[in-house]
Amino acid sequence: MFVEITRMFMVVLGTAAGFWLARDLGVGSEGLAGVLGCLGGYVSGGLLGRTIERAAGAVERKVEMVPAAQLVAGGLGAVGGALGGALASIPLVVLAPVRLGLALGGLVMWIGGWLGFRIVGSKSVAALEMLGLSTRPLVRAEAFDARDGLLVDTSVLMDGQLLALARAGLVGGDLMVAKFVLDEVQGFADCPDEVKSRRAHRGLEVLTTLRRDGPMRVYVLDDEVPEHDAVDTKLAALARRLQLRLLTNDGALARIAEVQGVPTCNLRRLAADLAPAVIPGDFVRCVLTRRGRERGQGVGHLDDGSMVVVNGGDTLVGGPEVSLRVTSVVPTSVGRMVFATVESTP
Repeated sequence: MFVEITRMFMVVLGTAAGFWLARDLGVGSEGLAGVLGCLGGYVSGGLLGRTIERAAGAVERKVEMVPAAQLVAGGLGAVGGALGGALASIPLVVLAPVRLGLALGGLVMWIGGWLGFRIVGSKSVAALEMLGLSTRPLVRAEAFDARDGLLVDTSVLMDGQLLALARAGLVGGDLMVAKFVLDEVQGFADCPDEVKSRRAHRGLEVLTTLRRDGPMRVYVLDDEVPEHDAVDTKLAALARRLQLRLLTNDGALARIAEVQGVPTCNLRRLAADLAPAVIPGDFVRCVLTRRGRERGQGVGHLDDGSMVVVNGGDTLVGGPEVSLRVTSVVPTSVGRMVFATVESTP
């Protein structure tokens, strides 16, 4: 439709241009000149319309990759930069020759606008907050819209899987991290427990990497939930209030959120659901790495991380891979536990 309308305008302009040119030059045959102008407008209108349409499509694809907040802040910065460039170029316009002064003034305005767009656009969130504006919508057309992103809990930050999932494109939308969750992670990072401290530091490093060059945007939410004390309860209430989905590895938190009607993505449950099915009577192979809690038990792990408890397998701990017959499978909050006995594959 755009190409046809552009061609129509060019046909009218070409016809009028041909007629007026023949009349002004006094060569006669205004009708023939108008027809030639019409044909030229038809051809040039199609070329012009298709060129503009392709250029607009390329610009649209580029714009889709830029957050709306960055476009708004960058536009304001460009206007401010251009006005600053106009003020700075007044001496050039006054002192230099007219044509040279106007050219230099236009160049200074262009550079100022470009710098304003780049600088202010790169700090879009902070710039809009200075103006009292927020990048998060207050009213949603649809609750729990998938484009809103995910509210992240402490367990996901500390498990170290978030960066790999984000780079693989399995986590879409923006990531929202509550300030009280960051405080809890920081508390774990400063605690004397070496394991928790190391995991917390790794989580903070992952979050920094995602904010700097990750495939999605990361926002720290200053929202507080003073009516609750426990972090998990605060997080579930905040997800419900902001109408966001919750990303967690904590089975208890997932149940609390689901009871309150908050859509939840439990990564451990997802991993267990995607693991290959194992039923009693199947044969599996694994290496037993340690003794179990009960006498005579050996413990190992399948390739998907499932724990295997082998009755009578204590003598095989530290040995080569063995063939096991599955006797039962018990689902747990962190996946599944497989019970087996030592038996050769028939």
